[in-house]
Amino acid sequence: MKMNSDRIFKSLLLVLLFASPRLIGQEAMVQAGSQLSRDSLLNVARTIIDSAKCRVFITVDEAGKPSAREMSPFPPETDWTIWLGTNPNSRKAKQIRQNPNVIIYYYYAENMSYVSVAGTASLINDPEKKTKYWRDAWNRFYPDREKDYILIKVTPERLEVCSFGYKIFWNPDGSPQFVDFNSK
Repeated sequence: MKMNSDRIFKSLLLVLLFASPRLIGQEAMVQAGSQLSRDSLLNVARTIIDSAKCRVFITVDEAGKPSAREMSPFPPETDWTIWLGTNPNSRKAKQIRQNPNVIIYYYYAENMSYVSVAGTASLINDPEKKTKYWRDAWNRFYPDREKDYILIKVTPERLEVCSFGYKIFWNPDGSPQFVDFNSK
């Protein structure tokens, strides 16, 4: 019975996390509506990203629909550029060639937090970068690094954060707190 009640509790918390602020009530929005500075929000986002076990890369498919898969991005650089690796013939690489708009979604379940980074992806086949952004565990997936491995560079445009653990909730208009990388 405890296992079922734990599942129900976690499910209810997830509903609250992703539910519209209007469902939670005006008090929650007002209490949570205080804005963090850009630097503070980015620091919290890095902490969530470093702790997240769920990392999802989302592209747009040929029909204009989202296509998601769990991946292993490298930690964001100081300018928030994010690098990932893939096969140049993979579905995600083909989708990026057709539509470079992507999202990398990080979810840290333990404190019910997420960071979503929307940006523009490009495929990079630079040998120095491919050496820098490499994991030895990938040898079995990319036996010929020159031909079988290409980088995905995500240039960030917008980062959103929502976190119960850090008490970062929605703005009064229902939108999450965010950083727009196009306006400094």
